[in-house]
Amino acid sequence: MKKVRAIMLLMASLLLMGQAFGQGNRVSGRVVSGEGREPLLGVNIVVKNTTRGTTTDQDGKFVLEGITAEDVLVFSYLGHRKQEVTIGNRQTLDVTLTPQAISGEEVVVIGYGTQQRRDLTSAVSSLQDYAFNQGATTDPQNLLQARIAGVQVTQVNGDVGSAPLIRIRGGTSVSAGNEPMIVIDGVPVSSTSASPGGPGNGDVIGEKVIDTPLSTLNPSDIASIDVLKDASSAAIYGARGGNGVILISTKKGRTGGFSMTYDGYTSTASQSNKLNLMTAQEYRAFAQSLGVSIEGNTSTDWQDEIVRNAFSQSHNLSFSSGTEATQYLVSMNYLDEQGIVLGSERTRISGRLNLDHSMFENKLRLGVRFNPSFIKRQNTPYAQEGGFEGGVFSQVYKMIPTQPVKLSNGKYFEYANTGIRNPVALAEKIDDETETMRLFVNATAEYDLLSSLTGKINLGLDRTNATRSIYQPNSLPYAATFGGRADNRSNENQNVLFEGTLNYRKNVSASQKLEAWAGYSFQEFEEQSFGATALGFVTDGWSFNNLAGGSDFSVRPYSYQAKNRLISFLGRANYNISDKYLLSAALRREGSSRFGADNKWGMFPSASAGWRLSQESFLQNARSLSDLKLRVSYGITGNQDIGNYRSLLILGPGANAVIGDQVRTGVSPTQLANPDLKWEETSQLNIGVDFGLWNDRLSGTIDWYNKKTTDLLIEFTVPQPSVVSTRLDNVGEVTNKGLEISLNTVNVSSGGFFWRTNFNFAKNTNEVVDLGGRNFIVHGRVSGAGLSDIQAQIVIPGQPLGTFFGPKFLGFDAAGNEILSTDPNRPERTSGPLKDGRQFLGSAQPDFTFGIANSLNYRNFDLRVFIQGVQGNEILNNTRMEYQRASNVKGGINFFQDAVDDVNAGLNPDATVHYSDRFIEDGSFIRLQNVTLGYTFPTGWLRNLRSLRGYISADNLFVITDYKGYDPEVNNIALFNGVYALGIDYANYPRARTFTFGFNVGF
Repeated sequence: MKKVRAIMLLMASLLLMGQAFGQGNRVSGRVVSGEGREPLLGVNIVVKNTTRGTTTDQDGKFVLEGITAEDVLVFSYLGHRKQEVTIGNRQTLDVTLTPQAISGEEVVVIGYGTQQRRDLTSAVSSLQDYAFNQGATTDPQNLLQARIAGVQVTQVNGDVGSAPLIRIRGGTSVSAGNEPMIVIDGVPVSSTSASPGGPGNGDVIGEKVIDTPLSTLNPSDIASIDVLKDASSAAIYGARGGNGVILISTKKGRTGGFSMTYDGYTSTASQSNKLNLMTAQEYRAFAQSLGVSIEGNTSTDWQDEIVRNAFSQSHNLSFSSGTEATQYLVSMNYLDEQGIVLGSERTRISGRLNLDHSMFENKLRLGVRFNPSFIKRQNTPYAQEGGFEGGVFSQVYKMIPTQPVKLSNGKYFEYANTGIRNPVALAEKIDDETETMRLFVNATAEYDLLSSLTGKINLGLDRTNATRSIYQPNSLPYAATFGGRADNRSNENQNVLFEGTLNYRKNVSASQKLEAWAGYSFQEFEEQSFGATALGFVTDGWSFNNLAGGSDFSVRPYSYQAKNRLISFLGRANYNISDKYLLSAALRREGSSRFGADNKWGMFPSASAGWRLSQESFLQNARSLSDLKLRVSYGITGNQDIGNYRSLLILGPGANAVIGDQVRTGVSPTQLANPDLKWEETSQLNIGVDFGLWNDRLSGTIDWYNKKTTDLLIEFTVPQPSVVSTRLDNVGEVTNKGLEISLNTVNVSSGGFFWRTNFNFAKNTNEVVDLGGRNFIVHGRVSGAGLSDIQAQIVIPGQPLGTFFGPKFLGFDAAGNEILSTDPNRPERTSGPLKDGRQFLGSAQPDFTFGIANSLNYRNFDLRVFIQGVQGNEILNNTRMEYQRASNVKGGINFFQDAVDDVNAGLNPDATVHYSDRFIEDGSFIRLQNVTLGYTFPTGWLRNLRSLRGYISADNLFVITDYKGYDPEVNNIALFNGVYALGIDYANYPRARTFTFGFNVGF
């Protein structure tokens, strides 16, 4: 027994000696910032080439065990230059990190690779996760809003999950898409939403798609967003790079011990603005002044009745760990989001596994990105275009304030006229539900074939299934006229990708570096859809779950399937001479199945150069200059966003024919073939300068660009007689010229106080140069009662896209009728665009946009303030045009208070109100978009607690604007003559003001 104890004691002693021998020295120290030497909390400290490390506490202090004299410690902290320190004989360290606004060592994601920012020769802007917009950010596109010069993100309405309008350096196309290409972890995804549209029945359920393909992506999973703005950087994506490219990279696992992070918040949202509709008292008084009797004796504010205080919550849990060989990150997210309007809400559940593994002495590197998600949303039945009935918001404006929401018997109040409907009943009784399931998988394998040659395989799958089910019940009087209606619709989208690349890196000499890259890409997109409808239900109990319960199947079912394919050969070369002279060139040869037999393939070249003047001897003594680089680039990109099969002869159900003694339905052409059809081509010249002053306390970028798009894809009228009326062809030209400025400053860094500002400014001038054989295209359909066959916008050479045109308002005549510069009863599309007094009335294109983001830290407190602005754009207030009519009182319809001012100014109460420039308003605004105040708690009091931060946040606190609608950031999707409108506001979902409380905790 004694021998056993002795052996155990000896083994324990040897173990302790071995541990002591392996531990090395104990090193402690303190990390401070700048000349003020304030301590930095949370500085990341890692022993170079190992997984060992630690972070500083609230006093900037740290301790590391087992450090040898040969070890090198790497210190990194947000907003400061990275620093490496060799230990030597020291046991204590006092490290000062230098503040900076942008690190030249920052790695930027570019097409098919990465590059250090200092080596960029093209216009690429980046946002890291620490610089994202704060607050209740539910969708990735909100992270970008007003943060990057030249990238305009317009939140077109306040509905949950609604798709924004994204433009990079202006719109380039008249009829094809203007949305940028989106690439997630190296896989280009479709910009088409899988969510089925509505039936458009009675203009209650709108036909438009209201969500975005990015809505399934959890913003907390995103590590960085990089935007390729010029053609030199985007040309590597060929036929899809014409509108710019957004590259999204998700977070990776980290080396080191196991860590767990929880992020959660709860928020409350309320309506931020109301329209000036007549109150019950005002309505009664005005009706009495005209001798009109009205019904009802209540006082109802229908705007208040349709909205609510909405509550939302988000929970995100992530786990990360790894060794030098294997790293993983697992995350799970739950989002429950209410809209401020009754009947609108969204639930999202998503998961993610990001796994990276290396083997064979790091020669083989494998990566997997696995992201399933599920979204269920309830849709409010609002329609923003079309006929006189309209959806929820149209009814809010129509319902007179003297009538109640419900009668004394508990039933909803309804008009005998089914064209006017109780909006609360619509929101609460119509069942409109969308479910979306998405699976995104990406797998990569890299192998170092030689020390200077690496091969890579990239595989991707993006599959989405979406169903939309709608039931309009018999309990609604308008729906009772057709016995209730059930619609079941489904869409399925799939995108598969295969890419193989070779990357060659060689130090040609001590001062020259070459990197050459070549690859092959194959991508196929497939769409399928199906829909069926039934009417005439004897009960509402089945809702949309039993189409066979209907008795009327006169609405025919539909189905659709389509594919399109892209095959590409691509390459790029970068040459670096003495870190002073930088050259880059790229070429993509791409074939698209969407285009004509004679134009399947196209070439998309680009070239760029940079000159780092700060490395030249004649500037070495300029002490205030830390960086100065000139850039110039030129490239050609394309746009193929026209849908499928547009170059082919298409047959569809045609005229009937008598065969024997029976009438048969035949087929006839619905589209003529065009073998010469090809992509739009955008060439772009970019000249830029990157600079840093005073050790990067002030840094920034200035870019000037000239972008020209030719071979526009436009519908042309086919000479008659013909089996079709139009044909898609390549004609015309649009230009965009602009200036972008981005400034980053470290304003204060002393006494424990740190203040940094990011400012961006962009001015873009858009112009239609040529339309081929067409003189002009009228579009911009105006919606509402009495406004049929009116188009408010025109595409015409010499003017920008989104130009308003029509009559000018000149006052009222002696009879109280409007005096206009033209005859408003004459349809604009039957005569020349500027004949009969029609004039250009402004443009939806802004003169300039800007954003200001301030980040302040004092000790453990942090404050972020974000302001955005848009100046010089015009908006057609279509809502005011329809409901600023005093004559509505005689039809039992409400109206805006401004109509009374019109009557006082001379308008006859019975006169017709027409479309004119008095309803085109200045859409300029300055918005306090977000204010976030946070506090990081000391973590020494609880073992294993790595970080703990709480915060309060407010979004959309106030807007300075002269616009009379709900919000100046608006755009309805109105399509006419193949062109989408810009800057038209009709029956829009109001914008919310949101307050959020949340916290982040790490273990």
